[in-house]
Amino acid sequence: MTKRCRLLAINGLCHGFSVLVLVGCLLGGCTSLPDTRGYTAATIQVKEAVGTTGDVVQAELASAIKAGATTANNESVKNLKAAWTATMSSLDAMVAYAQSIEQIVDAGNKGAESARQVGDSVKKLVDAVKVDATTGASAKLVQLSADTVAFVYGEYAKHIAAKSLEEALDKFGPSMVKISALVKAQVTDARRLFVEQIEAQVQQLEAGGSGYGDWIKKKEELNEKQKTAMSQLLALTPPRPSSDPAKVNNVKTTIAQLEIAHQQIAPYLDEYNEKLKAIRQREKAGLSILGAAENAVAAWGVAYQQLAKAVKERKPVNVDSLVAAVAEVRTLSQRWREL
Repeated sequence: MTKRCRLLAINGLCHGFSVLVLVGCLLGGCTSLPDTRGYTAATIQVKEAVGTTGDVVQAELASAIKAGATTANNESVKNLKAAWTATMSSLDAMVAYAQSIEQIVDAGNKGAESARQVGDSVKKLVDAVKVDATTGASAKLVQLSADTVAFVYGEYAKHIAAKSLEEALDKFGPSMVKISALVKAQVTDARRLFVEQIEAQVQQLEAGGSGYGDWIKKKEELNEKQKTAMSQLLALTPPRPSSDPAKVNNVKTTIAQLEIAHQQIAPYLDEYNEKLKAIRQREKAGLSILGAAENAVAAWGVAYQQLAKAVKERKPVNVDSLVAAVAEVRTLSQRWREL
């Protein structure tokens, strides 16, 4: 073979090798996996922001106890502490999961090994967020927890043999939806406890030893008497056939006396309305915060779907919606503290 032929052969081999490398990059992905640290950082922010909503519920429990509105104080405190401790454990588990995914992605796609690591992280997460009756959770939440664990375990058995990181992240997507829904339901259950304490305070204000209940009842009685007197006056006023000036004056006197009685109890009712207004303001603010916390947890689940897609497409992970959800919780929490 001539020298020229040998050079041409070598160039042909090099060209062929280059084509193979290019094809390999297109199929297997020479492009590096995206950075998922933003998802981890946002998850930590979710934990911190949602964690502050527990202060709202605990503050209302303290207010209810102070007002004497909770008959079973010890039981209420116990239930709330157990329920919120379980919720915080779930938030911690979310952070641990995000950190594990970050480590798996940073290590690169190692095929089945990476897939198994993802599956094990999902299984570990659901084990950490499951709740039972000992956590003070409602029966509805306990049932949801059992259903979620059963679903995730079933998915784990089906998808643990996935062949790649991308496949595993995608296959376990429905499991993550179920898990985020369970954590969201834990926050919802805290909202139930919050509403119970608010209503206990309202009932105490209206019917307790404060005396406001008596003034409310007195106002209702006066309203009924006024309504009757006005009907009588209408029946006696000319051009009615039965018009009688003396009777008209008597009814007018009664109406005037009822008006004076209304004025006498007005200060007590004003005081009651101010206290009720304060409770309702806290209720409105608290429900807004808890609702925002639920949205933040739901946004975390959606962000996971975006992470899985970003890893598959080798694109940056977008967590803007998750960060925005966290910001809303923080803003509402600050407003609540200023009440």
